[in-house]
Amino acid sequence: MKKYFYLLFTLYSSLFTLQAQTTSDSIVVDTVRGEKDPFYMQLYLGVNKSANENLPWTEFTKYPWSTGIFFAIGHEFKPLWGWRAALRINRNKSRNVPVCETYDVWGWNSTSLFADVTFDITDVFRRSRHKTRRSSTEIDDYDDDPETEKLQVDSVRRRSNRFNLKAFVGVGGAYTWSFDKVPLSYTHPYSRASQLVPAFRIGLTATYRVAERWRVGLELSQNMYGDRFNGVAYDTPLDTRTNLKVGVTYLFIKKKKPAPKPVVRKVKLKKCPPLPLIMPDMEGDKLRRIHGHAFLDFPVNETVIYPDYRNNPQELAKIQASVDSAMFDRSVVITRITLHGYASPESPYSNNTRLAKGRTESLKNYLRRKYSLDTDVFNCEYTPEDWENLKGFLTDMDLRRVKGDFWYDNKVFVETPEVPSYVIEHRDELLRVCGREMDPDAREELLKRVGGGEPYRWLLANVYPGLRHTDYIIEYRVRPFSVEKGRRLIYTHPEGLSLEEMFNVAKSYEEGSDDWLDAILIAAKQYPNDQTANFNAACACVMRMRLNDAKKYLQKSGDTRSAQYVSNVIKAMEGEVNWKLERNRVVVLD
Repeated sequence: MKKYFYLLFTLYSSLFTLQAQTTSDSIVVDTVRGEKDPFYMQLYLGVNKSANENLPWTEFTKYPWSTGIFFAIGHEFKPLWGWRAALRINRNKSRNVPVCETYDVWGWNSTSLFADVTFDITDVFRRSRHKTRRSSTEIDDYDDDPETEKLQVDSVRRRSNRFNLKAFVGVGGAYTWSFDKVPLSYTHPYSRASQLVPAFRIGLTATYRVAERWRVGLELSQNMYGDRFNGVAYDTPLDTRTNLKVGVTYLFIKKKKPAPKPVVRKVKLKKCPPLPLIMPDMEGDKLRRIHGHAFLDFPVNETVIYPDYRNNPQELAKIQASVDSAMFDRSVVITRITLHGYASPESPYSNNTRLAKGRTESLKNYLRRKYSLDTDVFNCEYTPEDWENLKGFLTDMDLRRVKGDFWYDNKVFVETPEVPSYVIEHRDELLRVCGREMDPDAREELLKRVGGGEPYRWLLANVYPGLRHTDYIIEYRVRPFSVEKGRRLIYTHPEGLSLEEMFNVAKSYEEGSDDWLDAILIAAKQYPNDQTANFNAACACVMRMRLNDAKKYLQKSGDTRSAQYVSNVIKAMEGEVNWKLERNRVVVLD
C-alpha cells in the first residue's frame, strides 16, 4: 500500500515544483502566460487492469482486462489549473488467485463519479520554452514593437498549442453491483450485495488538436477504492485499478466575430483654400410674374362683387397682397394682369357663360379702380364650365387632404373634405360621363343620374364651389438696383433682384461674414434651379465648414470641372481621400 501513496506524493510534489518554477519564470517572461482551455466535454472508451489484494505489480501483465465508458465535462479557470467532473461506467472482471478464471465468467458492474483538479503541464513547459526564445534571436525586441511582439507570440502559440498534457487528482465515489449474477474466483469470501465505496484517483491525460473544436486523447489513471469494491473485504484498505482510455474531446469555443475592417483615418484638410465663386450673367429685362387663384363668392346668378359677402374679404385681401407685392417699389411697372374666370357646370351652359364672363369683368373693374390701372393692362379670359378641374378632382381624390369645405386642383396645395365611399365607388362612371364629347347640358343631366344622384349631390355641395374661381397672373418690370438698395431688398423683396445683383450685394460684405453668407444662400433659394447660384452657395458653405449643406447645393451645380474640384475639397476636409496642396489648390492623390 505504501507504493501507492509514494507514487501519489511524488507526482503531486512534481506538480507544485513545476508551478513554482513557472512562477519564477513568469517574472522574466510575462508576454506568453499560457492559455486557458475553454469549457470542454470528453467521451472516452477504455480498458481496466485490476490490481487487487493478492496480486503483486510484477504480474501486471497477467491482470484481467475490463471495459468501460467515460464521460466528463471540464474547464480551466486559470492557464494552469482547472476542474473536471467525470462519470465512469465499467463492466469488470477481477481475480486474486494465481490462475485466472475462464473469460466467460466476468460481468459485474461499477459506476464511478469523480471531481478532479487538473494541472496543465504543457503550459508550464510552454513558458519555459518562451523564456529560452526571449534570449535567442528568433524573437527579438518585443518591447520596442508591440504589434510585432503580438504577431510573434501568436505564431509561437499556434505551433505549440496542438498537444496538451494535463495531470489530475480526484475524489469521488463508486457504486458496484451484479455480484449475484456471475461466479467470481477469489480465495477469500466476497459479498454479493451492491456496494457504495469512496474513491480516489490520479493520472495523466494527453490530447492532440485535430480541428479547431476537436481533440483526440489518451488517458492513463490509477484508481483507488475503499475495500469491498469487488465485494471482498481483506487486510488492505484499498482496491486498485489501472485505467487506460482513448476518446475525443470537444471544445466549446465561442464563435469569433469577424474583425471589423480597420478604419484608415486620413489627414483632414483644416483650412479651406480659395474657391472659385462664379459671377452670374447680367439679366436684361427684369420681368417678373405672380400667379394666384381667387375664390370669390357671388349671390346666385349675379356677377357683382360684394367685398363683405361670405369669404370675399379674405379672397380680395389675397389678390391685393399679390398686387402690392408686385408694386413694392415706385419704379415697378405692371405690364399685364391676366384674369381667367371659371364657372361650375350645374346650370345651363349659356347662363354659365354669362356668369364666367361677367364675374371676370367685375374683378378687373375692382382692381382697376383700386390701383388706378389702365384698362389696356388687363387681359380677360373665361371658361363657362370647369369640366377639366372636375375630372382632375375625380382622378386624384384619393390623394387629397381634408382642409375646409372647398378644393382646387393644385399639385402643391389641395383642399377638400373627405370623399365618401359612394363617390369613390362610382368614380369611373363619373369620369366617363365628364369625358364624353356632347352637349354640356346633356352631359350634366347624365352626371346627375350616376349612382341614383347621390354622388352628384355631394359634388355639388363640396366640389362645385371650387370650380367657381378666377386665376390671375400679374406681370411687372423691375428696374436695376444699386448695391445699397439691394442690401435692403434682399431681405424684404428678393424677387426684385437679379442673381447678379444679389452676388454684388454679397461681395459688398467681408468674405465669410454672416451677411455675405446670407446673400449667397438667399440667391440660391430665390433661384433654386440655377447652377451658378447653387455652385456659389456650395462654395460659401465649404468656406464656413458647413459641409453637409455644401454637398446638397453641389448636387444642383452641374457636372463641371469647378464643381468636381469643390467636391474634392469637401472630401479632403472630411478625410475621405489622400490629398496635397499645389499652388494653394487641393490635388487628390487617390
